[in-house]
Amino acid sequence: LVPDEVIIGIINERLQESDCANGYILDGVPRTIAQAEALEQAGIRFDAVVAIEIPDEKIIARMGGRRVCESCGASYHIVNIPPKKEGVCDVCGGALKQRKDDDPETVKDRLAVYHKETEPLKGFYEARGVLKTVDDQPTVEGTTREILRVLGVAE
Repeated sequence: LVPDEVIIGIINERLQESDCANGYILDGVPRTIAQAEALEQAGIRFDAVVAIEIPDEKIIARMGGRRVCESCGASYHIVNIPPKKEGVCDVCGGALKQRKDDDPETVKDRLAVYHKETEPLKGFYEARGVLKTVDDQPTVEGTTREILRVLGVAE
């Protein structure tokens, strides 16, 4: 893993760029209370932090259903975006496989780390009055609409 001070330094440097002057979105950072505190010490504050609430079982099912073509990298989901022929890429005819990261046991391990290290950030940012919580929606578009709504960008 990359040390926190390196991550904070990279973020701080990047946020100094002119294209961040009117705002920015960080995804997956911070991951720990220590990183959040280091960001604050570096003078980086957030107007809003969005937490998408999804039950673990749903995450495991979604990730466990993902498949990728070994040849061309096309992405599928066995329920939501299935290939025309099971296990075969529609684009190039290559074999579809499940990535190791999407194996249900691997996902469960990652969720355990999330609950231990990242989930406490909700309380951290709630105490600062910037936490916005969104319930997962059936579609990406629906979840996006909810995020924009809680941020006050859309109705």
